[in-house]
Amino acid sequence: MTSQFSTNETVSLEKEVNTTQLVDTSEDALETIYEINRCIEWIRKHDFKKVCLQFPDHLLPDSTKIVHRLQMVLEQTIYVLGDTAYESCCIDYITAAHVNADAIIHYGPVCFSQAADEVHFLNIYEKHALNITAMSKTIQPLIAANPDTSIVIDTEYLLHLDEIHTVFPTVTVRSIRDRVSEEIVIFIGHNLRKILNYKLSFKPRQLYYYDPTKDMCVNYECDPKILKRRRFLAEKIRDSNTIGIVIGTVAVKNYLAVLERVKRLIKLSGKKYYVISVGKPTVAKMANFAEMDVYVVVSCAMNEIYDSREFYKPIVTPYDVEVALNAAAESHDFTFNYNDYLTDSEIRPNVESDVSLITGALRLNVREQSGEVSGNETDLAIRSEGVVALNTNFGAGFLHQRNWKGLEQNLGENEAELATEGHRGIAQGYSNEKL
Repeated sequence: MTSQFSTNETVSLEKEVNTTQLVDTSEDALETIYEINRCIEWIRKHDFKKVCLQFPDHLLPDSTKIVHRLQMVLEQTIYVLGDTAYESCCIDYITAAHVNADAIIHYGPVCFSQAADEVHFLNIYEKHALNITAMSKTIQPLIAANPDTSIVIDTEYLLHLDEIHTVFPTVTVRSIRDRVSEEIVIFIGHNLRKILNYKLSFKPRQLYYYDPTKDMCVNYECDPKILKRRRFLAEKIRDSNTIGIVIGTVAVKNYLAVLERVKRLIKLSGKKYYVISVGKPTVAKMANFAEMDVYVVVSCAMNEIYDSREFYKPIVTPYDVEVALNAAAESHDFTFNYNDYLTDSEIRPNVESDVSLITGALRLNVREQSGEVSGNETDLAIRSEGVVALNTNFGAGFLHQRNWKGLEQNLGENEAELATEGHRGIAQGYSNEKL
């Protein structure tokens, strides 16, 4: 049991480390990059009294310079969000609520998830260099061959929007924030996860992406392994008895609506669920809930947790639950963004028994499995021939079956002794240990 919660040393040796360099912007470039005058005008226009600045980790070194400038002009306290509750690409309403903030200025990379709009916010995008001449030479042949091609620009290259318009006056050029679907699209950007989400959400007939860091244009195709894994995870959901619903965002629109829909799907399928909120989900945090068979994470579409293989139990999306447990959801196309398919459409639980494609075991439907009783909040399940069995497909039943060692009181069994002085120092080397 201990080895399950220990990490092999090769994981540390082979782990990929985020190499994003910390910034140190010069005083002269602060206004251009962080649009300080625009931020001041926005705060004054709306008369905000408590404003929070949200930075991703690699931009935090510039935060003190920006706060100093804003406070000198506005003559009011400006707060910096040192750590985000969930994903840094989403507006952090949770941390801002600690000071009852009435506005948030978000700096750096953003996703195109629909914001919950709980607090007024302003996005200041990153600004990356773009060689317009090199880009034009690379994508011009593609546009000439497909005159109806549109250009979609990622947020960090939006400052070059007018220049691109000038170079391609007959081509539709738009921001990634504009939710419009085209037939053939050239995406200007290099974030592959965002490109994948664009492909899944807007479904262009053909998608190319131009990577300004490498000056190349690539025909983008979804990895078939992604859809294969969705089918596997759907089987894991159908096999499960207890499902953990992990709150992974409060910043994306309709997160409460999708939470309620997932809860309803699970309940109508005769399974148990627990709602878990632990901030940013990690392997160590999720290991505390060993009774869960599957975790469904309600999160931003840019969350990389769905790609992780480190968790002890499968991590699924709300889409996977919809497909696995709702017989009326066959027409849905996969997407990480639940707002692309979230509706109040019919929920029709699977009523026919089938065979698990993973274990090969027969999966009985809810009525056959529990004699019309397991859907109720009872601890007893009536089975065939009048046999009454304890239903342990829930957290308390799971814990009841486990054995716990080292917590026994042993009253009267051990002789009472006076307290004595224990070890001094730290676990790395106590004072009474030989080094």
